[in-house]
Amino acid sequence: MGFALTGIGTTLFGCILPTLNMNWHLDDRHAGILFAAQFTGSALGALLVRNDFFRSLVSGYFLLIASAILVSFFTGLVEVLFFLAFGLGLGLTMTATSMLIGSTSLGNRGAALSVLNAFWGLGAAMSPAIASLWVGRWPPTYLFLILAAALMVTFLLIGKNRAAFVGGRRNAAQSAGGHRQLKLVSIFAVIAFLYVGTEVSVSGWMMSYVGRLPISSKAWAPIAASCFWVALICGRMLVPAIVRWLSEARLLTSSLTIALIGILLLLVSRAPLAIVLSAMLAGLMLAPIFPLCLAKVLALTHDSPESKWIFTISGLGGAVLPWMTGELSAHSGSLRVGLSVPVFALGTMIILDRLGSSRRVSYQGFDN
Repeated sequence: MGFALTGIGTTLFGCILPTLNMNWHLDDRHAGILFAAQFTGSALGALLVRNDFFRSLVSGYFLLIASAILVSFFTGLVEVLFFLAFGLGLGLTMTATSMLIGSTSLGNRGAALSVLNAFWGLGAAMSPAIASLWVGRWPPTYLFLILAAALMVTFLLIGKNRAAFVGGRRNAAQSAGGHRQLKLVSIFAVIAFLYVGTEVSVSGWMMSYVGRLPISSKAWAPIAASCFWVALICGRMLVPAIVRWLSEARLLTSSLTIALIGILLLLVSRAPLAIVLSAMLAGLMLAPIFPLCLAKVLALTHDSPESKWIFTISGLGGAVLPWMTGELSAHSGSLRVGLSVPVFALGTMIILDRLGSSRRVSYQGFDN
């Protein structure tokens, strides 16, 4: 429930932005500054996680609730600071939640994190509908106040069941082969950076890309985007069942390969149904990648809070690759050319995964 709310929080500003542009008289430059403040804060928030994951989670909720309330009532330049604080709360809460759940699900880490991330995607997918129903009746920023109230209820429920989170502390045990371990962690860190950038590039540019295609109806653009998100959510929910008969390492390799095929099919398809099916295939295959990478990193680092830098790096990927896609599209005059960025990113991830497999050793949590 809490992770779904962070999914709503991450996407909420973009969903109410058209109304805010009119109410606050924002131009694209100022809106971009607020976006940058939130996502910079989110990337940096991961660095605030400490050894006790549960206490870090509590701090994240306090910061997130307080900043959401402030965003609801203030306008002007001070909003930049509040959105930065809101992003810090998001980054701290999401990172602490992921590391806490990962450290309490040692036997099925990848499956647990996949389900967790599926609920984040569910929240992100609900955000546009919630915003559309709200802004026609009430001030848009009051949605942050509603979000703060929902987070407060969730926080009380988490606090009430604190005893369930017995694994939320750093494991002090150290493994042998630290240099080789660092290389493996670095490989998965780069994969996480490329993955988040790929997901944001594909999902963020999909409606624009499909909307520009010479097809009979422009309604296919939101349909394709919605099907991508639904497939992503379903894919993450299916991971616990799939890993019962397919190892996490093989699932990661297969997902990377088929996701590359799915995005290539999306770029070469012309028929509406083929476009939708390609979007669904891409979403379904992208789904397991980040949770499985995160599970491997947590296993390699023995759930150490020092692994928090992985979340910062992956978050930066969500800023860099979509920007590169837009720059390449503007330079070439073709969004299809711009979307070669996630294609090359997936190709690089496949190479890194093979490199990681050749270096992999017998760490707890690996089933290769």
